[in-house]
Amino acid sequence: MKKISLAKAERRLYSTLVVGAVLLFAVIGLLLHVQALSAQIAKLEKQQSDLTSKVALYERSLCSNNPNSRVTQANALTKYNLVSAGHSRSYQVHTPNNYDPSVRYPVVLSFDGIEGSGSRMEAYSGLDRLPAVIVYPDAMVGKRGFTAWQGAPYSLDGNLDIQFVRTILDTLPSQYCVDSTRTFAVGMSNGGAFAATVGCELGSEIKAVASVSGAYYKDCETGQHTPSLLVVHSRADGQVPFNGALARRLPQIPKYVDEQAANRQCSPSLPAKVVGEATYYNWRDCDDNSLLRFVIVRNQPHGWLELPELPLQRAESTAGYVWEFFNEATYRD
Repeated sequence: MKKISLAKAERRLYSTLVVGAVLLFAVIGLLLHVQALSAQIAKLEKQQSDLTSKVALYERSLCSNNPNSRVTQANALTKYNLVSAGHSRSYQVHTPNNYDPSVRYPVVLSFDGIEGSGSRMEAYSGLDRLPAVIVYPDAMVGKRGFTAWQGAPYSLDGNLDIQFVRTILDTLPSQYCVDSTRTFAVGMSNGGAFAATVGCELGSEIKAVASVSGAYYKDCETGQHTPSLLVVHSRADGQVPFNGALARRLPQIPKYVDEQAANRQCSPSLPAKVVGEATYYNWRDCDDNSLLRFVIVRNQPHGWLELPELPLQRAESTAGYVWEFFNEATYRD
């Protein structure tokens, strides 16, 4: 009887093991099936996301017919007047050679230095050749009887100029077909420093900034937006000295750039590249995937500096080089 009971027990154990094995294989098969379904769902979700991005990109690339649009002509320079913060202000807008009022274009805000104007900036900068809508705002007369942008001790107090720029950006879409995701700022001297201030104050509205011969009386405060920044300065600058001017509260330009790298928490700069009369420094891995570049030129006076062409780059002018930097800052993977 004991032998029979033992045989039954063995058969029951065998049956239990078989059933357990079957169930285990079934569970494994079910898990593999679920894993395959999850992978397929993830693939479909990615395809949907890619399609949504393409649709959004297509929608951003086109403007509907805007009855308020005042300019449809290519290669045209038009002056506008408006009231901002209680002051009468003016600016000019240039359309690119291929301007089509149904296609969205990048916007470049451009600021001249002291005693300057939008017209003067437009005349010497060469920015009109860029494939973008170029905005040339006019500064107000400051404390010493000449035009200047805020931030300098000789400009008017307050945030009047930043409010003016905000008003322009709010108004521009009713006049032109623009891409608000590609707005840039560039300036020279006091205008170069103000372009950097615009990048700080206007947050993510500004994609990148280029400052040539900038007079940096004011810096970005901690926590402000830090877009990609290109700084170009000459060692021979007699008006905004490369090594700073303590009495005028002008910082050393290398120190200013180092502070920008610290603000952006960039990795150490790459080895310098010397091309002719210019030395190029690049920082990467900065916050918000931004870029920082410092170009030092020799033997050029204060002003809109000329840059030698870098290998593998197509820029034939300072304006072209600035545009290449803006594009590099925009299309980063």
